[in-house]
Amino acid sequence: MNAINENQRPIGSPFGHFTTAAEVINGIDLTGKNAVVTGGYTGTGLEIVKAFAAAGARVICLARDTKRAKRNLRGVSNAEIEYFDLLKPETIDAAAQKVLDRDIPIHILVNNAGIIGIPRTLDKRGIEYHFATNHLGHFQLTARLFPALKRAHGARVVAVSSRAHREGGVNFDDINFERTEYKPMRAYAQSKSANVLFAVRLDNLAKRYGVRAFAVHPGPIPTSDLFAESVVGIRSRFTVGLLRGAAKFMRAINFTGIYNALKKPDVPDAFKTVAQGAATGVWAATAKELDNLGGLYCEDCDIAKAAAADVYEPTGVQPWAIDTDASERLWQISEKMTGVRFVELAEENSNPIINETEV
Repeated sequence: MNAINENQRPIGSPFGHFTTAAEVINGIDLTGKNAVVTGGYTGTGLEIVKAFAAAGARVICLARDTKRAKRNLRGVSNAEIEYFDLLKPETIDAAAQKVLDRDIPIHILVNNAGIIGIPRTLDKRGIEYHFATNHLGHFQLTARLFPALKRAHGARVVAVSSRAHREGGVNFDDINFERTEYKPMRAYAQSKSANVLFAVRLDNLAKRYGVRAFAVHPGPIPTSDLFAESVVGIRSRFTVGLLRGAAKFMRAINFTGIYNALKKPDVPDAFKTVAQGAATGVWAATAKELDNLGGLYCEDCDIAKAAAADVYEPTGVQPWAIDTDASERLWQISEKMTGVRFVELAEENSNPIINETEV
């Protein structure tokens, strides 16, 4: 296993487990900044969009369900919506091109959208859904948007991962579970480990252009819409509606607060509200403490510690998710699976980005 980033250790942030996105963004001025957030119309994504917009940023929300996005973002100033679907590569290219056509710098990109815990399903390319959605779609999007990120002369890319990555790394020999027993949470863990490895490798390649990358763990959020959105197109509309209604009801009765008051779990396992779950993503995107840093995994609005591989800990990042050799291997496989190469072209508005041989 290769060396890990020596900066992968807590820095003593003033925020913590129960900090909200609004508290993180308080006092930060993003006037004149442009942000792109995938899935920024439900759950933590919506709270991230609200935080950026409240600070003065123009926010472009990339959404699979534009009608729902319009309803949920009604009244949010400076928020715009573009259609895309992480499982449809052509829509990723189209959405990215619309952003590039605006000829604006992108200062913040939050790769937030994702799915969790679905039965084994393959996309049209034969790629397992968790890996295709949570990792490859964002890999392609970041490549296509890189000219705008580079133009910011100081941009941050935030990959929303999860502490579920500790359930296992990327199975490079069987990513699509063709020979390995399929378990939904194992597939999810693989994709979340890929999110962290992506941030490690992207930061290493892109920091010369002023683009830094981070991965974040939002926290345990039982009232998130993630569980409903994950089964859109897989389960019936009735089931999706039922899950959405349940999440909305739990938020209305403050289920998170009630659970924590009754169970009194240790902080790492204490449930978070959606607003609290969005905080670490907002912190990673805006915190001055992270200037000149990157390629790091963050949790509870701080850089996480590097955990030991042979110890099952509730906090920290596992070594397989921040291993530089694994990050390089994932990068090569991702290019092959998507057909997207990160090649730096002479034309400023070219789509792909960095030629690894030149870095």
